[in-house]
Amino acid sequence: MNRLFLILLLFSTNLTFSNSEEVNSDPWENLNRKTHNFNMTLDDYVIRPIAETYDFIIPEFVQTGFSNVFDNLGTPVSAANNLIQFKSVGFITETSRFILNSTFGIFGLFDVASRLGIKERNEDFGQSLGHWGFASGPYLVIPFFGPSSARDGFSLAPDYYLRPDLVRFEDNKSDLALNGLSVVNLRAGLLSISDLSGNDQYSFYRDAYLQRREYEINDGKIDDSLFDDEFD
Repeated sequence: MNRLFLILLLFSTNLTFSNSEEVNSDPWENLNRKTHNFNMTLDDYVIRPIAETYDFIIPEFVQTGFSNVFDNLGTPVSAANNLIQFKSVGFITETSRFILNSTFGIFGLFDVASRLGIKERNEDFGQSLGHWGFASGPYLVIPFFGPSSARDGFSLAPDYYLRPDLVRFEDNKSDLALNGLSVVNLRAGLLSISDLSGNDQYSFYRDAYLQRREYEINDGKIDDSLFDDEFD
């Protein structure tokens, strides 16, 4: 049901080409706040307790290995999106990282590429659309996924099917188990981070997400128009 709701919501939004004066808006704030509260409640009562148990039981070096594997499986997605954006250096870098870590790094357990000085150049389909001028559209909080936008939410599907681990398994249970482990492992790595969201947690998450996405799409350049008084 959540997937169907997301698909209908995304396709009801017309993505337009952006310009330098465009300001992101939050016309779905009422619904977004409810979804945000649902996600935070789910984290408080389900995901975080599981992650704490996982962190207590699983040794740190094993968690690091899992993180490396999941990062490595996402490298083909990044390589493809570097190619879409005509970023040849990024494409070669990400492809090299995947080959090195998948072979010498034993299926990604060890980040050999980083030790050799080959740094990540992460890209996703939402960044690719932004690179080619598609506006982000309204801010959107997705059940289970969290902060996003109409453009970035739509982009989840292409990135999902580019991941080699997610198209290899015919058994849905294997997909669910792998994704579940990925979520728990990621959440366990964030347990030490304190909540610095202030009085309005929703606004903090929204503004932080929009700023980070603008930074990623523009390769480190921030558009100040994203943070006009509208989000004060």
